[in-house]
Amino acid sequence: MHPPLPDTKWSAGSIRITSRTVRAEEISVRLGMVPDEQFEQGSLMSPRNPSSARRETSVWIRRSGLGSDSRLEEHLTALVRLVDGCREELKRLSVDCDLELYLGFGSENGQGGCVLPADLLAEVGGLGLDVVLDLYPPSPEVDVVGG
Repeated sequence: MHPPLPDTKWSAGSIRITSRTVRAEEISVRLGMVPDEQFEQGSLMSPRNPSSARRETSVWIRRSGLGSDSRLEEHLTALVRLVDGCREELKRLSVDCDLELYLGFGSENGQGGCVLPADLLAEVGGLGLDVVLDLYPPSPEVDVVGG
């Protein structure tokens, strides 16, 4: 997840599945969907640098498909709808994989928030997804403007 310029309020969401035993390619097959990004265990963290560290896990990532100007709740809803038909396969994958719903938020002044409705959170829980909330505070340059 890459935050946009520091002068805007933004949010983003993705599903991230990692595993030491299940290949990213297999996760795609089992879920019946193509990820936005995938990396296999043992691959270079930085492909341009042959001496970079190698990945300890396979990683499968599917983004919400919404713009960064969408509300956090909208990203969450889109992701739940995306995998709702995969409930049983997610449960089987959870034996050998870490399943995360990864949400990011940032704003220029550090202010902001959202409401995640209880029924939506219950759906997330029913899918067996852990929620990771990644908050991006304002950059030091932005703080200086305020005083």
